[in-house]
Amino acid sequence: MRNTEFKIVLAQGLLAIGQVDKAITLVDDAISQAEANGDLFFMPEALRVKGSALLLMTKSRVDDAETWFMRSFELSRHQGAQAWELRTAIDLAALLAGQGRPDNACKLLQPIFERFVEGLETADLKDANRLLADLRG
Repeated sequence: MRNTEFKIVLAQGLLAIGQVDKAITLVDDAISQAEANGDLFFMPEALRVKGSALLLMTKSRVDDAETWFMRSFELSRHQGAQAWELRTAIDLAALLAGQGRPDNACKLLQPIFERFVEGLETADLKDANRLLADLRG
């Protein structure tokens, strides 16, 4: 496992147990390291995790989280990384829905979800399908 990937996974674990500040420090380090060494494969996921962490802060930073999600979304699309794009779209759509913008959320997520014709039993695609069902609701 690459060091950048390890830091991202560890940051996700820290978020899961409520260690938000430590997770942010770790994911910031992963982002800096990826930028410095040019290893941008995991960058969309790092940016997404940063956005997720900002939402979990004691004083949630929704606007900043949306910015990080958009950066992740754009980079994953540029890289052709459909799995990262889907993950980010799920988080961004959930954020939009939480802000009272379910139509925008559905318009964002639906076309990405429809591109997948295999692997529909994976966790990410199940999450996307559930969210779309809730959005149409």
